[in-house]
Amino acid sequence: MAVSVTLPALGESVTEGTVTRWLKAEGEQVEADEPLLEVSTDKVDTEIPAPAAGTLTSIKVAEDETVEVGTELAVIDDGSGGGAPAEQAQPEPQQESQPEPAPAAEPEPAQEAPAPSSGQGGGQESSGSAEGTDVTLPALGESVTEGTVTRWLKEIGEEVEADEPLLEVSTDKVDTEIPAPTAGTLLEILVGEDETAEVGAKLAVIGAKGAAPAQPQAAPEPQKAPEPTPEPTADADQELLRLWREGASTRAAGAEAGLSASTISKRFRAFEKEYGPRD
Repeated sequence: MAVSVTLPALGESVTEGTVTRWLKAEGEQVEADEPLLEVSTDKVDTEIPAPAAGTLTSIKVAEDETVEVGTELAVIDDGSGGGAPAEQAQPEPQQESQPEPAPAAEPEPAQEAPAPSSGQGGGQESSGSAEGTDVTLPALGESVTEGTVTRWLKEIGEEVEADEPLLEVSTDKVDTEIPAPTAGTLLEILVGEDETAEVGAKLAVIGAKGAAPAQPQAAPEPQKAPEPTPEPTADADQELLRLWREGASTRAAGAEAGLSASTISKRFRAFEKEYGPRD
């Protein structure tokens, strides 16, 4: 299956980016979350990771070209279309060389009973975790190693479109939205609001459209956000307004004011509505 590599939002007011260097060439193999290309904007230089493992089949935007956020940069073939025949080709020599063990395992009726129940509910994996496309935290700057989830824009079970903003993340340098790497259903949220994760960490899982969440227990995670947090006083709100006007990130402002990232994010959004986008 072809997986698109798109230019993510790299800041609140960033609308475009310039490809400075491709780290892989067409035809090369890439791993999920492996740095694929370098992009520069007015605010940050960053690496864009591969959203899936596979073969880089096409580069759509060349080096030194500038494109808007959401533009398709490349295409990766994850090999899912050709995986089944490869697995079927291996059992053939086993049947020719060892025909006797196969009938020995079939006559046991006790083993056949549990097989249908696990096959219907768990798909190909029996681990219980949701199966689909991973949403990971991309590299958001040369020295940025982690980010804090400030707000989920979608809930478990909701449909999402490819490149649609899925969550908001703040680092010490920038606030940005993480887009959905593919269209489908949000099956699992692994990092709740106000939680910090390292670059490359799995944040969520998106499955096929109409798929049911594999782990309904993951739903309570967003409930961590409403934990009692002090509301900013009038003086603190003025300080937050100053930090917002100076371009401080949500995470940096939260650390200075002693408030959660989600609280700062709400105040920054209120400032933007009242005063307009900051420069």
